Amino acid sequence: MIALILFLIVGIILAIEAFSLWGNTRRLETEFKLDTSLVEPGEVATLQYSLSNPHRLPLLFVGFTLFFEPAVTVREDGEFRRLHVNTGDTGESVVHHFYLPAHSRFTGKVRLSLDRRGRHALGRYFIETGDFLGLYPIIRTDAIAARIICTCEKCGKEELELPGGEIGDISVRRFILDDPTMLLGYREYTGREPMKQISWPQTAKVGKLMVRQNDYTTNQVAAVLVNVDGARRARMEMCLKMVRTVCEQLEEAKIPYELMSNGDLMSVPQGVGREHLFFILRRLGLSRLIDFTSFGSLVERCVRQRRTNCSYIVITPDLGPKGKALMDYLGSHADCRPIVLIPGETV
Repeated sequence: MIALILFLIVGIILAIEAFSLWGNTRRLETEFKLDTSLVEPGEVATLQYSLSNPHRLPLLFVGFTLFFEPAVTVREDGEFRRLHVNTGDTGESVVHHFYLPAHSRFTGKVRLSLDRRGRHALGRYFIETGDFLGLYPIIRTDAIAARIICTCEKCGKEELELPGGEIGDISVRRFILDDPTMLLGYREYTGREPMKQISWPQTAKVGKLMVRQNDYTTNQVAAVLVNVDGARRARMEMCLKMVRTVCEQLEEAKIPYELMSNGDLMSVPQGVGREHLFFILRRLGLSRLIDFTSFGSLVERCVRQRRTNCSYIVITPDLGPKGKALMDYLGSHADCRPIVLIPGETV
């Protein structure tokens, strides 16, 4: 009788062992979720992760490891790093060891940041479990099912300076030159107005100095032209920073703007607001700096689509004699001469 009982116990244990070998990792369910889809270099995002055990048996040991790509930096405090973070030659990893009962879930989260622009896969995960008797380790691996876009940084004030002031003053200076279509009327010269505001024909009629009074409530729009040149990648990275800075300052001034390019930045229709800026920042992060057409074709497209009250801000890695001729051509078909931004200089 005792032998029969022992035989049954051994049989049950072997059956449980075989059952645990068959399905304990294949049935585990993983889930990953980021709190944002777009960051800038150094900005912190939070990755939430979970591991579920729908199995009928508990998992007495689970090792759950997240191996991150080299561009990813774990941004947790010292205690978390001491307990869970390992640093190696290929990047950082987050390690958890735990017991997982049947029909239960393990959850965790980690803060991280990216160090460069682009669309990033975060890395891979490894799940290590054992069989019921702890004799055979079982390992499963797959990619972390979460991707994030890192847009470019903003450039500093010393890197983006315009004639007559910063671009934030554009809403007051109305893009350097007054638009004659914004004329509201005339008034007597007080001595405080700039000389260019004096209307000499009106002065001759009235017999005293008269100045133009512009209607600054008239809508003004801008077009940001980006000359994508994949051959100058280092300078193009600086150009992307300029694009972001210009667009954000136009947002602050509440001036509707569009983005036009001759490369994989594509074109974004005119608009203003957080969603409009988000779409542009996303394009900046995804760009691989591939040019599709020439700079001249981009300028020609602008000339064909000429708009009133539209000012052009051109961002290019280089200009040269041919580029200057294109700017003269664009300026002759616009309400004012375009502002040209080149890394390290302003035209």
